[in-house]
Amino acid sequence: MIKGKKSVIVFIFTLFMLSLPTVIHANNPVTRDSLFAPFNNHDSHNWQMSDGWRNNDVFFGSHWSANRVNFSGGVLELSLRRNDAYARPYNYESGEYTTHNFYGYGLYEVSMRPAKVSGVISSFFTYTGPSYNGAPWDEIDIEFLGNDTTKVQFNYYTNGVGGNEILYDLGFDASQSFNTYAFDWQPNYIRWYVNGRLVATATENIPSSPSKIMMNIWNTYGIDEWAGRYTGQNANAYYEWVRYTPTTGGGQQPPGVAQDFQLRACDFNDARGVTSWNCGVGSFSPGNWIKFNNVNFSTGYNAFAVSYASSVQGSFDIRIGSPSGRRIGTVNYGPTGGWSSYEWNGTPNLDSSVRGVHDVYIVSTSGGANLSEFWFKNE
Repeated sequence: MIKGKKSVIVFIFTLFMLSLPTVIHANNPVTRDSLFAPFNNHDSHNWQMSDGWRNNDVFFGSHWSANRVNFSGGVLELSLRRNDAYARPYNYESGEYTTHNFYGYGLYEVSMRPAKVSGVISSFFTYTGPSYNGAPWDEIDIEFLGNDTTKVQFNYYTNGVGGNEILYDLGFDASQSFNTYAFDWQPNYIRWYVNGRLVATATENIPSSPSKIMMNIWNTYGIDEWAGRYTGQNANAYYEWVRYTPTTGGGQQPPGVAQDFQLRACDFNDARGVTSWNCGVGSFSPGNWIKFNNVNFSTGYNAFAVSYASSVQGSFDIRIGSPSGRRIGTVNYGPTGGWSSYEWNGTPNLDSSVRGVHDVYIVSTSGGANLSEFWFKNE
C-alpha cells in the first residue's frame, strides 16, 4: 500500500474481517498435509466458493458469487461482473476460492495472472480471524492493484495489526503471463519470492495462527488513491495452480531452483501408436507420441534427460498443451547398439521460461526408440 494510506487500509480490512459470515468450529486445527491444487475442476474436498454475501463496509464494492468461480483448460478463473440485482454502488459480484482446512508454517506458492483493471484487487493470501472460532486476525498477502500490475504488494497482519506493506517493482507486467509467486512463512520471518527469486523479507511481529489459503478478486469503492478508480469494467484473474509444503524442520528451502523429478515412460496418461511393456514404451516412431497430464514445472527447468534404446538415430520434441503445441525442447539421439541396450541422452536447452502446470507431450519426429524414463533437471 502506498505510504500515508496505511490507517485507511487498516480500517478497510478491519471492517472486512468483522463482516465475514460466522463459521463455527470447535477449534482450528492445523493440517499437517501438503497440498497441490492443479485447477482442472472444482475440488470440493479441499476447496469452497464464497457465495451470497458481501463484506459489509463502504470500501468493498462487490458481493461474493459462486457464479464468478469457473474452471477451463486447467485454469481457475475468478471474475468480476456487474449485477444490477444489487443496489448501487455495490451492484457487482466477484469470485473467491478458499480452503476448508487451516495451514501453518511452510511454503505457499501460486502461479497466477492478475486483472489489469483500475480499482480491482487480485490476490493470493492466508487468513484467519474472529469469524473462525474467535481466532485472532492473522493474514499474509500477495496482492495486485489493477491500476499498475508491474508491481506487487506484500503485506501481513498479526492479531489485527498491519501497516507492513511492501510494494515491489516486478520489472514486467504480471497481467500478461503466468508467473510464480510465493511466501515462506516461518516463526521468525516471512520471505516473499517472485519466480523463485527472494524479493522481500519481514522479521517483526510474525503471524502464528493456522490460516486458510484464499484467492479472490474484488473492486474497491471510494479509495481511488490506493488502487485507482473503478469504473465498472469486467475483470478476470487467472490461477494455474497452488501448492503448500509444510515445514519439516529448519524452515523451507527457497523456491529458487525447482527440484529434479522423474517421469517413467510407462506412466503416460494418453498415447498414439506406441506399445508398452515392463514399464517401457516401444514403437516410438515418427508421428507417435505419449502424454503426461498436469506436469508441474514449478519455477522452471533448463535440461531434459531420457533413458532410451535404439538401433537407429532419431529425434523427438517435448511440447506442452497438445502434440502440435508449444515446443520447449528437442532431443536428437544416436543408435545405442540395440533395442535393449539403454543409454542416456537429452538436451541442455529446455525452455526454462515454462512454469506452472502443463500437459506434456513427447512427440517422435524421426527414427525410432524404446523409452524407459525421463528427467526434468536444472544444471
